[in-house]
Amino acid sequence: MGPITGIVHGAGVLADARIEDKSPDQFTRVFDTKVGGLHALLSATRQDPLRLICAFSSIVGFTGNDGQCDYAMANETLNQVLAAEQAARPHALVRALLWGPWRGGMVTPELQDLFDLAGVDTIPLDQGARAFADELRYPADDPRVVITAGAAAALLTEVPIATR
Repeated sequence: MGPITGIVHGAGVLADARIEDKSPDQFTRVFDTKVGGLHALLSATRQDPLRLICAFSSIVGFTGNDGQCDYAMANETLNQVLAAEQAARPHALVRALLWGPWRGGMVTPELQDLFDLAGVDTIPLDQGARAFADELRYPADDPRVVITAGAAAALLTEVPIATR
């Protein structure tokens, strides 16, 4: 089938708990799903002519979130690894998509209710899919791109990373 030319890494799990209540196993599971998964993909394709490296990160890596110290650390580590990959592979399109919450996936109906109560807009599935596809069409100096919905997008206009 030939060499691998693109990677899209979208794995992630949650184990929300306050840091003093989080077990080492919970931390490892959350962190390794993101960071270990990306490491495995990059290691397996080190000799391949990658033209695309894209990982689904989270705005939580930038802003933090109660109970998600491991998830925040994993996503920011992923962002930094992709910045290094962009420097090492100048001809590849490299993206760390710092998503806000999507309607669906990790956002269960119960979590959606909490976001609604807090006034946090979620990304509709069709708009998220379109944003993902659109993002892969444009070069950028910084691989980190924040994608949010509603009022949160307006608040991020001063963030020193690319926003769309």
